[in-house]
Amino acid sequence: MKFTNLEKNYGSLTSILVLLAGLTLALTSFNAYILAMGVFISLVYSVINYKKQMLPVIKFSAWIIFGFVLSQAFFYWGFYSGQKTDIIFWVIKPNINPIIDFLTEDKGIAVTYQGILWGLVSSAKLIITLYLAFAFSKGLNPKAVLNFLKKAHISPIIALGTAMTFRLLPEMLEMAKTVYSVSKVRKPKNFNKLKMPYTLLKALIYSSVKKAYVTSIALETKGLSDFAFECENAGRFEIKVSDILVFGALICLVFLNFFIF
Repeated sequence: MKFTNLEKNYGSLTSILVLLAGLTLALTSFNAYILAMGVFISLVYSVINYKKQMLPVIKFSAWIIFGFVLSQAFFYWGFYSGQKTDIIFWVIKPNINPIIDFLTEDKGIAVTYQGILWGLVSSAKLIITLYLAFAFSKGLNPKAVLNFLKKAHISPIIALGTAMTFRLLPEMLEMAKTVYSVSKVRKPKNFNKLKMPYTLLKALIYSSVKKAYVTSIALETKGLSDFAFECENAGRFEIKVSDILVFGALICLVFLNFFIF
């Protein structure tokens, strides 16, 4: 069976630049306002390109923010290392509980302004990376990647593994969505929402292993060389104006972070 170009995915060379700019911003910036603008740009960029497909990622990012802020608000490293912090309120004051005093080195547990801010900053860094990585992996045609690596004289096995890796995140999200929908429809006996994450992870691992097994059989039956040959004209790298604009905006934030703030 020949591959066709019926997919909406594009092989955008400029999407790589967007991802690199986002990673640079996430790694170098510690300014909450700059990172908030980066999150907004990344969100708009991803939603415009993938719309409803971004909904599970957005929901997941909300849990990321909640987890980071909650953990850092109560257990901010700066508070326990002796840095100056602004305490909002005490959860457990020092010299009340000997076990807490031992674990916290007689500092107690307090919610601090710097802890909440650091939780927001840390989660923003991860969310920028998550949004742009999803958009990159979702938009990049793996057959175009395979073609590019083949022309670069990369080993066919390494090239195939690299091309399939780019599709790992969106494939896992689609699989998780399917497993979750099926589990809600079937509603097995003793169904407990508290056990839902475990059930979902178990089914996801089983589905992933099964799909990998089927893929390996297909490649072995078809032949890796024939598969690579059919991918030669499967996609071309394109230059998208929207990617250039987003890349420029992210680079501007990087420069603002260094030269203004």
